[in-house]
Amino acid sequence: MPRRLSILVLAFFALVPGAGVFEAKAQPLGAGIDQEAMYGGMDRAADPRLKAADEEFIAGVTREFGSREAASEKWVDQGFVFYFQDNYAKSMRRFNQAWLLNPENPDVFHGFAVVYHDEGRNCDARDMIVRALDLGLDDPMVMADAGRIYTLCAVSDKKLDDKAQASAFAVSDGLYEQATAAAPQEAYIYGSWATACYWRGDYARAWEMVAASRELGQEPSDRFLKLLKKKMREPR
Repeated sequence: MPRRLSILVLAFFALVPGAGVFEAKAQPLGAGIDQEAMYGGMDRAADPRLKAADEEFIAGVTREFGSREAASEKWVDQGFVFYFQDNYAKSMRRFNQAWLLNPENPDVFHGFAVVYHDEGRNCDARDMIVRALDLGLDDPMVMADAGRIYTLCAVSDKKLDDKAQASAFAVSDGLYEQATAAAPQEAYIYGSWATACYWRGDYARAWEMVAASRELGQEPSDRFLKLLKKKMREPR
């Protein structure tokens, strides 16, 4: 399975900042409760048919892979395979099954987060990636993803006042700072941070992050640069 912790690297080149939101590149999710993280909080054990089906599924894959935890990781891998194919309905089904196998698997919540991110469900994505971090997923690339998602949630949530939005931006910056401290030579983090600064309207800092990304060998997309240049000329 390819490295999956830098999932949103694709978004840096594919998503275009708009008026405080971004264009989702994905198709809509399918219908049904299996398209909501953790099955939307439903008590599946309360339905005898669902309970029996879940127990049969868990028993079968546990026998095949040796433990529920190992099976959960396999199902997460499948979820990301479908994610990269833009088949978000199947991806979410696999992540939910992985959660059913191991509700403490942080990779599951990262999976939920990236699907919600690409659907434009910014604050749902934030909630999921926070769970992933709380469960110990401390890869710097995921921290950068979390920083971006925090900003996206803050700029798209029209109920937030200026103080609450500023607080969310501070959390976002804190996550980016953790990410750069852990991986100072990782260009993706600075590129991601540039887009976050753009969405906040902090164009001077966005250019600073673009410069940092370039120094480490990553050039932002021409489309993003054109948008940034419309807001502020590139410093020389």
